[in-house]
Amino acid sequence: MNNPPGFDEDFLEFESKVNQVMKLLEDINNANKKEDDGSSPSKKAAPKNIFDEIDENNFIVTVKESRTVLNRSILENEDESDGKKNDNPNVMDKFTFMQQFEKDADERAKARRERERIAQHFRTLGNEAFRKQNYEKAINMYTKAMEHIRDSPILYNNRALAYMKLKNYKRGIMDCDYVLNKLEEKNIRSWLYRAAAYKRLGDEKNFETSIKLARKNNPKKGDFIDDFLEKFKTESI
Repeated sequence: MNNPPGFDEDFLEFESKVNQVMKLLEDINNANKKEDDGSSPSKKAAPKNIFDEIDENNFIVTVKESRTVLNRSILENEDESDGKKNDNPNVMDKFTFMQQFEKDADERAKARRERERIAQHFRTLGNEAFRKQNYEKAINMYTKAMEHIRDSPILYNNRALAYMKLKNYKRGIMDCDYVLNKLEEKNIRSWLYRAAAYKRLGDEKNFETSIKLARKNNPKKGDFIDDFLEKFKTESI
């Protein structure tokens, strides 16, 4: 059976248009994938700078709900020698004490989780303010977070950096020293922020000491420290 005149040409033209559309859709899909994975040149991330980078690591250190292991004879209130019920008031007192101890531990853990939730909220507000260069508000938010969680190195480091952005280097050093003396003596950000603050104050001795101790306490992060020192030369902090 012969095709009508012009059928072959029309069909080929239609097929060509379909192929063009499919190719266009494929190109769009590939472009979207590149944007999603950050491989697109316009989406290329800028090199991180320790002076502009707020620490986003999760500072939560949730207290685990501990269960004290009790002696089986106390739990079961039995005498190990004959398997009978033990009505010894001393044993009962121990059992009651341990029950109360576990209850108190659970309540403390619950209270801690609630304080962490509130602190996270203020920390988030502080980070947003920092990115907008509203350093006074950032300091205020970090301070409010500390009222609920006092053992977070990240909160102190972020507040120290906000103080340093305001040229209040001595106050920044105080936050760094608190982390290093009370919370985490190897904290690399605290050592480097401390070094930067002393450098800006013209205290070369404490600057060099801070860098030396940063290397000593973080022997595997030499490249990070070197990168910090290189960028520090051009920073206005």
